[in-house]
Amino acid sequence: MNVRSYTLDFTVESQHVKDVLSSLFHTILFHRSFGNISYKKEGTYSIGSLGIRDVDCSKIDFTYVAINNQELISDIDSAVSIFHSELRSAVNSGVGRTGVISLEFYEKKKARWPFTPETFFWETWNIKIELISATSTAEQQKRQEIIGSEVAEKVFYITQMINKSEYTPKTPDTEADLSTIFITKYKDIHPFLFRMRHTIANKSLDSQSMGHTVKKLLNYT
Repeated sequence: MNVRSYTLDFTVESQHVKDVLSSLFHTILFHRSFGNISYKKEGTYSIGSLGIRDVDCSKIDFTYVAINNQELISDIDSAVSIFHSELRSAVNSGVGRTGVISLEFYEKKKARWPFTPETFFWETWNIKIELISATSTAEQQKRQEIIGSEVAEKVFYITQMINKSEYTPKTPDTEADLSTIFITKYKDIHPFLFRMRHTIANKSLDSQSMGHTVKKLLNYT
């Protein structure tokens, strides 16, 4: 199976990292989640609606739509905070100022006993962040305006790419197989299975050879 992979690049100040990443990841997950999937019998199920909310960014002029599920919001906040903290530490220690945080969607294929299910990735979103520091208030204000416009453009791009996607896993016919396609721990929503991971690049390496000075993996199943 070929994995669809998208990479979005941003050059930002530290104060903008959370807004940028939250806007993008919540947009992606809004389009990659269903409401509660409820089975009546084998092959017959209903899908509830997604509760959503508008979120105003705190440091840039942008508003995005997020699924109104506190546990999902907390998971995304946690992944973003860990990445941001480690990227700042890398900058402060002179290791580097660039990092990539990824949102990866996958499905599981059942295997015969005693083998474990196989994992197949089908879509990956990589957000590359380079941290900079503004040298004046005027530059800081200008960067803030630029970042708001860039985020709006990238959110539009995400929507375009997701709407034209050729493959998404099929909803299983039985409730017993639901966890091979969807995360089942969240109340009233079923996102496609995903994990988040990140790397912090060494300052001497370019984007084609990301350093692995820091690497974290977060699974939400």
